[in-house]
Amino acid sequence: MAATVDDLDFLAPAVAGMPRDEKERALAFAADYRPACLPEKKQDEAQLWYAAWLLYGIKQQRAAENDGVLARPGVVSEKEGDLQHTYGKVEGADDPAGFYGQYERLARLCRVGAATVRSRPYVHKID
Repeated sequence: MAATVDDLDFLAPAVAGMPRDEKERALAFAADYRPACLPEKKQDEAQLWYAAWLLYGIKQQRAAENDGVLARPGVVSEKEGDLQHTYGKVEGADDPAGFYGQYERLARLCRVGAATVRSRPYVHKID
């Protein structure tokens, strides 16, 4: 099984309305981020989440551009009267739909070490 546009539309309805060629391109980019230690099915899922994250970021940028309002990095709040800006980091702002979080949940499995235990202890012979 390979990650498909239909699967992407199912997992990430927020990007289902984007053009098919853009979704295929995002899947092609995301193919390089498949966690190799996972079974094929889970690699497909990770690829789909990563592609959804890429597409959702593009969708947000286009929406902001169409509205004429581009979010400035680091600005948490603004006030017009007497011009006031508050800078900081808003939790979840970089992944509002949670797509990257889903990808990271799977990719993290490949970065965690594992301890192996023998069923019978090995005894070294000393001469």
